[in-house]
Amino acid sequence: MDLQNGYDSVKGEKLGTSLWILVFLSSVLLSVPFLVPHAGLVSLVAFVPLFAAEYLAGLHSKKHFFTYYYVCFLIWNLFTTFWIYKATLAGAVAAIVLNALQMAVIFGLFRWFRKIFRGFLPYVFFIVSWLAWEHAYSTWDVSWPWLDLGNSFATSIKTVQWYSATGVAGGSFWVLLVNVLIFRTIILAITGRRWISTAFMSFFFFLAPLITSEIIFYNYKESSYEPSKKVNARGSRYFSIIQPNIDPYIDKFGGMSMDMQINKFLTLSGKALSSAPGTGNLSHFIIGPETMVYPTEVGEDILLNNIRSNKYHRKLDGFLKSEGGDSLNLNMIYGAVTTFVYNTSINPSVGGDSEERPSASARKFGVGLWYDRFNTAIFINARHDIDFYNKSKLVIIVENSPYKPFLRFLKKHHIIDLEKYISSFGTQKERTVFTTTDSVKIGTAICYESVFGDFYRHYILAGANVMSVITNDGWWGNTPGYRQHLSYSCLRAIETRRSIARCGNTGISALINQRGEIIAETPWWKEAYLNGSLKLNDKITPFVKYGDVIGRISEFVFFLMFLLGISRFLMGKKGKEAE
Repeated sequence: MDLQNGYDSVKGEKLGTSLWILVFLSSVLLSVPFLVPHAGLVSLVAFVPLFAAEYLAGLHSKKHFFTYYYVCFLIWNLFTTFWIYKATLAGAVAAIVLNALQMAVIFGLFRWFRKIFRGFLPYVFFIVSWLAWEHAYSTWDVSWPWLDLGNSFATSIKTVQWYSATGVAGGSFWVLLVNVLIFRTIILAITGRRWISTAFMSFFFFLAPLITSEIIFYNYKESSYEPSKKVNARGSRYFSIIQPNIDPYIDKFGGMSMDMQINKFLTLSGKALSSAPGTGNLSHFIIGPETMVYPTEVGEDILLNNIRSNKYHRKLDGFLKSEGGDSLNLNMIYGAVTTFVYNTSINPSVGGDSEERPSASARKFGVGLWYDRFNTAIFINARHDIDFYNKSKLVIIVENSPYKPFLRFLKKHHIIDLEKYISSFGTQKERTVFTTTDSVKIGTAICYESVFGDFYRHYILAGANVMSVITNDGWWGNTPGYRQHLSYSCLRAIETRRSIARCGNTGISALINQRGEIIAETPWWKEAYLNGSLKLNDKITPFVKYGDVIGRISEFVFFLMFLLGISRFLMGKKGKEAE
């Protein structure tokens, strides 16, 4: 009996070691595409070691396997998004731990389903569960879709040109399907069953999207849509992207005065204009970064009720007047933290002496008065008309307190007032698109918004024929974070076939064409400007028109399969855990 126990112990230790090796290998393979440029194809085999570990655990009735696959996802999240700690340690811990937990729950559901059903069906359930989760996750109050599997190809754009039809969810589906087919091929071959047809499907689904994408890439001709009727119109517009490189920790919010920051921006803008070619009477855009204007002293607030009253806005507008004159069609987009005070004369039901909250994020000041704070993109056209857009996909904790009714319930019952400690900016329901005097329509996604493809496409539905992205990625330091964020803009360009002028406070600023190629960029953490032209487009891609169809279908199929699993489980019928 002692010898048998000793044998079983050694056998268990060897199994445990094998499982840990497989789990760690999967976590590394999942991380590589997010850390190593042009390594997206690695994701197509990244789940295979984890599937193998799950299979072995089932064969040997291994208990507590949850620990293994949770650690796998935890390492993946840690390797690829550790840089969040630069901005917030608590946020980094929460994002990494909770994101990994959600992934582990999806894998746990797959394991449960495999105990009930045989064959390929549990793997189908795994695919639809993951896709349904990615889709739903992007719409929740607390969302972090940074590691959507389709983002694995953000630096491998030649392989996913078909994102213009499917969006990133198409890439996630590709990753999951090929991983499942390759693993099933291996298992069928090892167990002596018919595996050739599965191997053929693996090869086909691995190769077909690659070939399709290459054909699209080399045959796609950038649109040169021309909205104006100008004589010298050419279907493109000129951009001067200004990268002031102001350290967000030291200078941005107190180390440098706002006057010094604006002067730095305008000096760079002047240099950019002096080296730019003449654009005649066609629109020329000057793009500034997110939160370029940030009130640091009393009375400096930019009031959306009256933007012209702000001295910094007047200074920027005055620069356009002096540089553009009557001949140049100069336009400017810049980021600002703004305030909106609710006006009782416009809406007597709010503000004034009323205690009714005018918006979910509104804060009270004085007697019955309310205001909202926004992360805003402000636009000035050549006629010096003003328009603005308020960021609506907000960074959790830093910009948005989630589940506000619950937080107010805690405050109302004197449990804890968390709203004191969590920022809460306002949002708007629709995407705003800015229009120039020569009819160019430009959308401006602010920072985090460029990560959400299904959200971002609404700028194009609103009429945008070119896009800009303004951001401040300096919070993360010289880590993979800012490079990942830049590469996601390439995916947005493919999905929408809209060129992008990307402006980052500390870099990397870039010009991205309709195929998702970065055609020019600035260095990281350098004061710089970038001049160049981008083509316009008015055509609507299938993804822009229909959105994340794959995600929506997956949610429906997941619901049906989950109900099927519940009914089968209640009936007491079980499949074979490991075949």
